[in-house]
Amino acid sequence: MQQGLASAVKRQHEITPTEGGKLRIPRGFLTPGFITAATSLGHTYRVTGIEFANPGSHQGYFSALQVPFMLFGADDFAMARPNRGSRYSPMQMLENAADVDRATTETADCIRHHTGDLPGIGRLCSVIGELHDNVRAHADGAGFSMAQLWSYKGQYDVIEFAVVDAGKGFFRECQRRAVPGVTDHVSAIDWCLRKEHSTKDIDHEDFAQQQPEDAMGNPFGQATDVMYCHDGNHHQGLGLDQLMNLVRHYDGELWIASGDTLLSSTPATRAEYEFGSYAAVPHWQGVAIACRLKLSELGKNIEEEPLSDDVQSILDDLTF
Repeated sequence: MQQGLASAVKRQHEITPTEGGKLRIPRGFLTPGFITAATSLGHTYRVTGIEFANPGSHQGYFSALQVPFMLFGADDFAMARPNRGSRYSPMQMLENAADVDRATTETADCIRHHTGDLPGIGRLCSVIGELHDNVRAHADGAGFSMAQLWSYKGQYDVIEFAVVDAGKGFFRECQRRAVPGVTDHVSAIDWCLRKEHSTKDIDHEDFAQQQPEDAMGNPFGQATDVMYCHDGNHHQGLGLDQLMNLVRHYDGELWIASGDTLLSSTPATRAEYEFGSYAAVPHWQGVAIACRLKLSELGKNIEEEPLSDDVQSILDDLTF
């Protein structure tokens, strides 16, 4: 049985039943969406260990992905990781600019290992970088990211990447900006998937003073609004609508959970609805995104568009 992002969101209270308890990992084939969501839950609930229903299948796998290292600070995997950067990118915590760059580079390397520089791959990788930056820009708690390639039922190779956080979520961000027409989690997800819609740049007034993100206190006084400059954060608010467009072009699958709502966007659900089908789920604190694409589809029906100066600067920073 396959356990994906939807399974993790629906079963989150089984995965982390108590604060300070153990993370409970069920049987089945675990996708990056499930593993990343479970890791985020473990971090939020400060779990003290991991309990595997099938340790023979999953315990070594979680160690190779660095999940125990992310949760407990100890890397218990004694062997080399020869498939890192080709078959998977390990779990990364997205707390600062270096984390964002590292996670984006590792995921992009994993994709390009199999595709090279086919048309559209640069755009896909820049969108993944934007999703990572979104977590840093909007999430109160730490976010997590990973990717993996596998053979789907022995028929074709797929790659799935997942980005999950425990921040405010789309609805609260839209409320903070007073976005017209956004009244619940469904309309918030829908709004964020629209072209050029973004909740960026709403944490300060237009004439706010600037100081570094690690600055202590406010030297301008409490009456003066301050914008903390996120050194290395290139967040442009360009991610979700472009991701949705790429998923459509590549005939892929996308799952987005925020608040009490899960969007499942597959070729079948998009045929009936614009973005896909919405379902009620137990409340997810933050945003959880998983995207699955067939390797054979990458590069098809896509023409590489010239990159903007801002996006090109991101890629230039990542190539060293």
